[in-house]
Amino acid sequence: MYSENWNGYIAFKAQSAKGSQASGADAQILPTSGGAGGLLTKQAVESQIVRRDAQQLRGRHGSRRTAGSYTSELGIGRADPIWEALMRSAWSSADLAITEATAGLTSITTTANTIVAAAGSWITAGVRVGDVWRLTNHATAANNGRNLRITGVTALTLTVADTLVEDAVADTAFTMTRPGRVLINGAAGALSKSYFTIEEHEYDLDASELYTDCRWSRGMISMQPDGMLNTEFGWTGTGQAAVVESGAAPHFTSPAEPTALSLAALEAVVRFGTEDVADLTSFDFTMDLQPVSPAVISATGYAPDVFLGVFLASLNMTFLRQDLQALADFDDETQLSLHLLASENETAPADFFSLYVPNFSLGGVAKSALSKAGGARTATLSVPSSLVGKDTRGGAFDATTCKIQVSNAT
Repeated sequence: MYSENWNGYIAFKAQSAKGSQASGADAQILPTSGGAGGLLTKQAVESQIVRRDAQQLRGRHGSRRTAGSYTSELGIGRADPIWEALMRSAWSSADLAITEATAGLTSITTTANTIVAAAGSWITAGVRVGDVWRLTNHATAANNGRNLRITGVTALTLTVADTLVEDAVADTAFTMTRPGRVLINGAAGALSKSYFTIEEHEYDLDASELYTDCRWSRGMISMQPDGMLNTEFGWTGTGQAAVVESGAAPHFTSPAEPTALSLAALEAVVRFGTEDVADLTSFDFTMDLQPVSPAVISATGYAPDVFLGVFLASLNMTFLRQDLQALADFDDETQLSLHLLASENETAPADFFSLYVPNFSLGGVAKSALSKAGGARTATLSVPSSLVGKDTRGGAFDATTCKIQVSNAT
């Protein structure tokens, strides 16, 4: 029987350690829209023997390597363990809540774009720039249950990108919650090191390709108008691969399949610098961990490990050209930030995926050519990894290159 294009799945599960293949239950399916998939390669070793019949002595196989990539679409809870592995950190505890009794805040008032505490400290309470928070129990009902993007934090004042209903009367019984969990880059000396077992199962063949000791090493988010938020994930392995057939396949027991819908570009908002961008035509963000699995003299042919490098982030975006501010920012080497908030199409408060990149400068601004044809000119901004760095401002700013927040608690 031949294998059909659609009749299979990708499943993955974290290992307890390198060399300990994951198995059994609790694996997760990664919905895929394509990609090269896993691949085993071997170095061809050529013999240097000189034969008098002018023919070649057959060479041998050398070191083995495994690597793979999968395209998918962004969805709530769809790839949380992968994002965690790429950031070499751990998700925060879920649903951080603040009340009037937290950090001496006592009461709040609101303006069009601020939440002002009478005393205490928002910073001590745990609010950071680039977070998404929700108000509940606020005296002005229209301010409750909304995803509020935090753009500024001082001890007494939160600035938000979203418009609030003003209320100058002190509210002494409010609750603010940072929904879901937050993930930032791991701290010095505390970077996590995780390995995964990945199974590519094909029903028609009753067989699986099984890859062990894999480290996730690349992640990308991209979007265009009238499309989904697309993702691409890449991994690198030590070379351990096996074919699992018949009664042994599939390897994992009933892997869980995410049920959330894919997030659409239509429900995403990108804040670039101090403004929401309403004329974006394309966007992509890439994180690259520079994996290396070195060749060594070994009877197995496996690499001893997968070694990751410095976390590199880069991004590109194209929008309709309406001014020359981007060129001015490029010329001035202005420090910029970007916040992508992708929400589900549901009644507020909507579930969401948030990506915040706090510290970069532009690497180039390219305008489209003048043309006789109708249409708008565009400007494409490029930000190479060399111009994206860790945010070292401290205080209200997380010490990270990027921050991910998801609204799901688990």
